Amino acid sequence: MSHEPIRIACFGDSLTEGYGLHSDEALPVVLEDMMRDEGVRVTCLNYGISGDTAGDGLNRIDAVVAANPDAVIIEFGANDCFVGDSIEEITANLTAIIERFRALNLPMLIVGISAMTIMDEDYKAQFDPIFGNLAEKYDIPLFPDILSCYFGNSTLTLMDGMHPNAQGVQAIARGVLPQALELAKRAQS
Repeated sequence: MSHEPIRIACFGDSLTEGYGLHSDEALPVVLEDMMRDEGVRVTCLNYGISGDTAGDGLNRIDAVVAANPDAVIIEFGANDCFVGDSIEEITANLTAIIERFRALNLPMLIVGISAMTIMDEDYKAQFDPIFGNLAEKYDIPLFPDILSCYFGNSTLTLMDGMHPNAQGVQAIARGVLPQALELAKRAQS
């Protein structure tokens, strides 16, 4: 058994990167601290870039693979929805990301997101199931909606009302923690 920490690549957009926050307040750092408090030796790598869609993520997936992680948390969708990418395009990009990590036998956790209420109802009705459908198709655990942890609570958002503040990131990390611990267990075995 290796004594090296489990390396989890946190791969996503501004919600992963920690937009508007100090680097030590970003989701990967906070999640790593919480997992270590639970006795798990882990290093969470921050592969979040603000503004990225799943397509952008797919374009930079080689850097994540090159880091040789033991597991991956995939968190895209907010920007795809915001720019109105087609449901087919979003699904295809996320599928390609999943299949790339799957080919490497990397355990994954998909972090979903619900379409903003500003989107039209037809788009929202097609967008919201993407993550659950992919999780089911590939038998990957799903954290259904990252927004459910903080969105709409002004004490947990930055002034833009969209991005989590440090307390909002703490709320996300607490929400994701049980599945992140399971992910680490799967990566270890």
